[in-house]
Amino acid sequence: MLGKAVIGIDVGGTKTILALFDSRLEVLAEDKFRSHPETGGLPEFEKAFRRSLEALMRRARKAKLAVRYVGLGCAGDIDMKRGVVRRSPNLTFLDGYPFREKLERLTRAQVFVGHDVQAALYGEYRMGAARNARHVIGVWLGTGVGGAMIVDGRIHLGAAGSAGDIGNYLLSSVDVSIDSPRKYVLDGVASRTAIAGEAAALAAKHKAPALRRDAGTDVDDIRAGDIASSIRKGDKAIERLVRSRANIVGAALSNLVDFINPDVVVLGGGLVEAMPALIRSEVRKSINAHASRRAARAVKVRVAKLQRHAGTVGAARLALDMLNGHSPLQT
Repeated sequence: MLGKAVIGIDVGGTKTILALFDSRLEVLAEDKFRSHPETGGLPEFEKAFRRSLEALMRRARKAKLAVRYVGLGCAGDIDMKRGVVRRSPNLTFLDGYPFREKLERLTRAQVFVGHDVQAALYGEYRMGAARNARHVIGVWLGTGVGGAMIVDGRIHLGAAGSAGDIGNYLLSSVDVSIDSPRKYVLDGVASRTAIAGEAAALAAKHKAPALRRDAGTDVDDIRAGDIASSIRKGDKAIERLVRSRANIVGAALSNLVDFINPDVVVLGGGLVEAMPALIRSEVRKSINAHASRRAARAVKVRVAKLQRHAGTVGAARLALDMLNGHSPLQT
């Protein structure tokens, strides 16, 4: 008799990671590819996705395991009932994409499709930095700024399923007329994309010599690891930039710390993985400075423990729980 296995998939704005897990959610194998192909759009994405998925399925068969469940988290607006991506701002070729239907056909398994940060935070809640907490806020700093909430031990979706969308948090109320676009939001200031843009400008102005030498001045070539490396090599202007943006994240969170009064704030995503101590320190200081004393003292600020596998573990755990009669979603 074959043992049981689970596949967890994290479709992020920059990369897609797939992982094969045993019944205890220990990683047996993994694969990854760039989410946004340089050319080819959706057909190239599907080709890479299928290749990675088939590699994990072969690995499962070799280990005499049957893949019973698949969980997928994708960045964007997700229709969980149908398993369809309604809209993905950073991966527009996936708008309307029926992930559940495709995965059921490829794997013959039960499939659950959800939001990537909600899945990642659920993984941290069940198996990582937020274990034993009751109310949790998660912020993932990557291609964009993603967020999610757990209230009373369940993922809080809200009326439209978009609760926790902290990337659209308005930072300035200057000119909020109906015709004025929401330009100054957290996503446009604290995402890896936004910080890389400012870092590229500093490198072009010769204010970040290490970054200029190692990564150049093209924003598309600057990754979170490049930013972290330039700080280690003495680029003070880049360090000030990152600290200031992390401080803004903390200031935004301070309002939610007062309003929701969580036990834990979890910080994740590529930027946090590259500079965990720096970003956590600035977010913590900013929450302490701006939130009420009582709420600030009650909340713990932690870095995601599952790191790059938070999304895959969370998607797998969410699929197992959802498809076995549990109710981890608070609608």
